[in-house]
Amino acid sequence: MWADEPPANPTKALQVVVSRARGATSPEAIERTSRGYRLALEAAAVDAWALRPEGLRLAAEGRYAEALPLLERAEADDDVVAALLRAVAAVQGVPAALERYEAYREDLADRLGVDPSPALRGLHAELLARDRPVRSGVHYDADRLIGRDADVAALQVLVKGHRLVSIVGAGGLGKTRLAHLLARQAEQPAVHFVELAGVTSADGVAVEVADVLGVRESVTLRDAIALRGADLLARIVDAVGTVPSLLVLDNCEHLVEAVADLVSALLSRTPALTVLTTTRTPLGLSAERVYLLPELSTDDGLRLFTERAVAARPGVVLVEKEVRELVERLDGLPLAVELAAAKVRAMSVTEIARRLDNRFALLRGGSRDAPERHQTLLAVIDWSWNLLGEEERVALRRLAVFRDGFSLEGATAVLGQDSLDLVLALAAQSLVVVRESDGEIRYRLLETVREFGRMQLVDAGDDAGAEQRLRAWAVDLATLVGRRLNTPDQILAMRQIRTEEGNLVDVARRGLADADVTVVAPIFSTLSWFWMIEGSHLKVMGMSQAVEDLLLGSEIPSELADAARSCLASSVGNGAIFRGTLGGPGLDRLRELGTGDDPQIAAMVRIMSEGGADGMFGTDLGNLEELVDDPDRQVARLARMWIAHAYENRGDLDAACELTRRALELCGDDEGPWMRTALTTQLSGFAANAGDVEEARRLAAAALPDLWALGAYEDHSQTRAALAILDLRRGRLDEAERTLAEVEREEGARSVFGGGVSLACGRAELLLARGEVAAGLAAYATAVAEMGARGIPGLALPPGFEPWVLYPQAALLAASVRHHERAEQVRDSLIAKVARSTERDGFPDVPIFGCVLFALAVWEASYGDKEAAAVLLAYADRFAFSRLLPSFDWDWATSLVTPAEIGDADATELREPVRAVLAQLQ
Repeated sequence: MWADEPPANPTKALQVVVSRARGATSPEAIERTSRGYRLALEAAAVDAWALRPEGLRLAAEGRYAEALPLLERAEADDDVVAALLRAVAAVQGVPAALERYEAYREDLADRLGVDPSPALRGLHAELLARDRPVRSGVHYDADRLIGRDADVAALQVLVKGHRLVSIVGAGGLGKTRLAHLLARQAEQPAVHFVELAGVTSADGVAVEVADVLGVRESVTLRDAIALRGADLLARIVDAVGTVPSLLVLDNCEHLVEAVADLVSALLSRTPALTVLTTTRTPLGLSAERVYLLPELSTDDGLRLFTERAVAARPGVVLVEKEVRELVERLDGLPLAVELAAAKVRAMSVTEIARRLDNRFALLRGGSRDAPERHQTLLAVIDWSWNLLGEEERVALRRLAVFRDGFSLEGATAVLGQDSLDLVLALAAQSLVVVRESDGEIRYRLLETVREFGRMQLVDAGDDAGAEQRLRAWAVDLATLVGRRLNTPDQILAMRQIRTEEGNLVDVARRGLADADVTVVAPIFSTLSWFWMIEGSHLKVMGMSQAVEDLLLGSEIPSELADAARSCLASSVGNGAIFRGTLGGPGLDRLRELGTGDDPQIAAMVRIMSEGGADGMFGTDLGNLEELVDDPDRQVARLARMWIAHAYENRGDLDAACELTRRALELCGDDEGPWMRTALTTQLSGFAANAGDVEEARRLAAAALPDLWALGAYEDHSQTRAALAILDLRRGRLDEAERTLAEVEREEGARSVFGGGVSLACGRAELLLARGEVAAGLAAYATAVAEMGARGIPGLALPPGFEPWVLYPQAALLAASVRHHERAEQVRDSLIAKVARSTERDGFPDVPIFGCVLFALAVWEASYGDKEAAAVLLAYADRFAFSRLLPSFDWDWATSLVTPAEIGDADATELREPVRAVLAQLQ
């Protein structure tokens, strides 16, 4: 404790130190033993004990600046001294490390009369060589490398820890440039970079390496080949075996076997040689560590394009959204991005994107200092194509028909033979990208490779046959998996369709273009069910009219009748949701086809056929109310679900909740979780609208796991955002904020049918709840503007009248009033919208309309006509306005004005009375 000068009373002094140390840490940090005191801590918690392992760890990771102060304080041994010398060399320079070694050597000699260990003497020799480093064939960059920091760091670790590392990837990814950077930064005193792109024979590999190393002297190529055995190899070994060396072999894919033989021999004969290769095909040696170089991320591609484009034309106009979309189409290939950026000298980004369908004609003419194989995008792919055998070429061009990747089963269907060996061979050539997600392997061609393959497919006259095989595969898959969409295998079936969704949509669209009902009907039948379960109604709308038109103009084979019924039911049902009416030629054709044999489809057909013209929005329910007790369980359940929406839109939440509960009673485990989950979510929404916070939370929480498992991400985001708002209602602001932040990161939060509206409203309400009134109102105003910009084709509502616009706008007015802001422009806008809406029969969305009436009522109660306010508040209640948001607080509103007595009429009968009140306010 005190070295040579102990205090007068060392025992007492020690007790004082122990007491103070315990007070500064904890009583358990120091324990009493029979022989004194000791630290009761792990070694890593004590600086003096942790110096060595932590210093060695940091040095091993190449973090020399952090390691150096720890190593200087650690007790010296061979490992510590070796790490210290490397750290000093990296931080202070090689001469400083040599001085430190000499001081250590002299100290050992003086104290012990011995020399440093062989390992340290070898390190000393390495440092001497590094003091006079050899760098042959290494190039320097003319501009900075973008987007490869993580790759450089990972490769540096691999090169330090392994003797053979291969950077593997498709042409144009930047493997060569990355290898040059690693060579420049290498710790080895000798680095040799050998370019093999110009070597055309296996015999020439060793000759080229020897030539770069300077050991071939004046030997002619013929003599060198004669000596390529022991003599030439021995010369190479002598050149790289004397000091730690890094040998970089660039572009090995066309000479893989010869390179592998040479590397294997060198590694077995040299103790301190590290080999780095760049190749599109791994060498296949046991010592090899493969680094699969990924494509650039979209953000990095955006940065690269921007920097190169500005360099090409300083005044170029770059719109981030346009550049981002362009970069995404270029597969993240740095070469493709740079070639495209060079085109801004004479073209706009929009024009480049438009011409990208013929990318091989467009993307040519690279920088003059680039290799010839990198002057055009076509040359890059052609280099790989020429390395393929005939079977592999046939496979590549046929696999190009898959727009969105493929499985081995899909590849086998299109290739007409077992695909495993061919796909693996193409993957080994970096022409097929392999991805693994959730234990499933997926293959895809980069878009550039796919387009090349399509060109070859057409040139070979093989395109029609490949297309037919693709369509047959898609129809078989859709039919097989579609049958399982309403079975206990529902979640697995959803996952399978989601994986192949892009390919199925592509085939369906091409079938529509060819008016091929035998392709379109079975595929869209499955996709429409999938999208309905997923909650992607806009996807259904995007194709349903074209599908309906095809079915109306085609003869339907008997084997496709159920598929046609399913397609028409989906089209008619979505039309009813978005247009508010049920009818048209699609429904007429559906009635002609009848119910069919499939129970699920038959139930949908009966509901559509017997429903009223207003669908679920008006007073005309047709014969639906007679079906709520139908002996067919699926018919009864669907009728209850449908009519529950109609009752909600009449303002009768009690009846809507009762019917939904009765529909839930008819759900079984034999059809998957979706219907039960959809009804549970529906019931949660009704409870939230009624202001029953706890019941709404319970039901929403129960639905979440299955929504996620089904991939209903929009509904999942919507439900989580609603839960956050319910937490706001309970005063749990921090919990609500965490949930909203998590929802914001979910993909489903971007849609107006997902969490978009609730997320925007929730953020605004959170700010208001925290007392940030100006920010909260501004957030509501932003939400109104953003939602107003999201139009939906085919929606039977004028812009600004959509429910997802009216809802935040009504909340903005109510929140403004509650926080003593008049917001007259918002009030006038809402009055005009409501007045115009009452000119139509019925209302587009009664509960949302009720929210508008609520907002107008509290405004009039605070700043205008209190008598009108009382009537409007009563109408808002009759319209079953949503009480989810804190700004739509009934107790606050009734403290401003007492609702008027308005009789027993339901919402569907109040159009004229509402119009009369609004006329007084305009």
